[in-house]
Amino acid sequence: MIPQVLIVEDDDEYLDVIISIFDEIGVDCHITIAQSRDDAKAKLESQFFDLAILDLKIPTADGLLDLDPEHGRYVFHLARKIAPGTKLLVLTGSPSEDFISDLLQQKHDADIWGEGSKVDTVEFLRKIEIDEAPKSIGKALHAINALDDIELDVRSLNLDAAEDRLIRIFAKRFGANRCVVSRIGAGRSGARTLRLQLFDDGGAPVQEVVAKLNTLAKIQDEEARYENGANLLDRAATPRKMAMLEFGAGPTAGLFYQLATGHDHSMYAAIAADDLAAAEAVEATAAALAGWSKGKRETPSTVADVRREWVDDELAKALHETYSLDWATAFEQRSLQVRSCTVHGDLHGDNVLVAIGQSVAIIDFGEVGRSVASYDPVSLELSVLLQENPTIAAWPTADECRTWHDLDRYLASCPMPKFVQACRDWAGSVAAGKREVAASAYTYLLRQLKYDDTDNVRILALLDSVRQLMAST
Repeated sequence: MIPQVLIVEDDDEYLDVIISIFDEIGVDCHITIAQSRDDAKAKLESQFFDLAILDLKIPTADGLLDLDPEHGRYVFHLARKIAPGTKLLVLTGSPSEDFISDLLQQKHDADIWGEGSKVDTVEFLRKIEIDEAPKSIGKALHAINALDDIELDVRSLNLDAAEDRLIRIFAKRFGANRCVVSRIGAGRSGARTLRLQLFDDGGAPVQEVVAKLNTLAKIQDEEARYENGANLLDRAATPRKMAMLEFGAGPTAGLFYQLATGHDHSMYAAIAADDLAAAEAVEATAAALAGWSKGKRETPSTVADVRREWVDDELAKALHETYSLDWATAFEQRSLQVRSCTVHGDLHGDNVLVAIGQSVAIIDFGEVGRSVASYDPVSLELSVLLQENPTIAAWPTADECRTWHDLDRYLASCPMPKFVQACRDWAGSVAAGKREVAASAYTYLLRQLKYDDTDNVRILALLDSVRQLMAST
């Protein structure tokens, strides 16, 4: 993909000067022009740009004469908010503008395009010094254009412009000439989780990588959760962070984790292939996450307290009303003992990768936080019934879901009994008791009800069974 450039400039003569610079550089690129604050806003919100050149003194709308540097200042901060990875070249009438010091605080240096050297993510240039612009613009265009040397094999995936750019930047930074990209799972968080297989110029494998792509704010949040939680676990089962890329891809940032070779299948695929092997993978997952729950003492709590860790009161009330869960208020008042610890928080079958021998790698740390110890094993078991990529279809029926609390009855026609038993054994070994397991299941199921594409029939039937489990304790 050729460099995508936005020029925000209302003066036609000066615009011609800027465009002539691109002609002289001679790198093919796509130039989009905005001549006002409102036009620049619309384009920034709807298109991807590698580079934006911004004149501060612009009108609010095309054709108006209300030129003011405040309008350019607005566009500057908008660009930093919605496309923080886009490099900005700011044209000023004078460096003594009152707010220039404010804009300077947004300036960073980074290896934006994997060149091995850092450049300013925001540059300022007086309009009378435009003859200095070709050096900066040319460096950016050549660096962006060079990313096309990385060969991407995306199979049947559709990558947007920002995702394409970020993967190429990562591959170049780590010395790859070719990258095979495949999807890992299809979660509901809005993030893209991808497997990258990197190869050098001789065709030799360089590295296998898990890439998590999302907005900068969410990627920064996941990095903090990873540092606080995943680093406490077994290194063999939790991929090590290789890089966090914040620049070069407009609105998109990425976390990249090293993945041990051989973890080629998700837990869902393991279940479909061999129930016993899947059960052994569950045991390996429990061992991998034991560092979070081991040695935690019991404390008193309520179902509502457990639920609030994942579903706030306002949303819970709305879900109760929507699905006529009249019993939920009393249910949430039940007291119970819990073991609280760090949990993965999104442990569905696509976030556990399985290798030959049932060794596992746990990926995706965007939901790592504090909850009850049984939440992860319960989530893993129930995810098979409710996530987008289940390995089963006909089982369980709604009537079978209502037997979830009675494991012998529930497993009578289950196509994966060893997997389910392993998940229950894990939950029982870490939970303070059955009430905690019931609270975990209730919370997970309520959390799934907020998604439009989830299986509400199964969820409501399972909730009936969760009530029975609580009533039996």
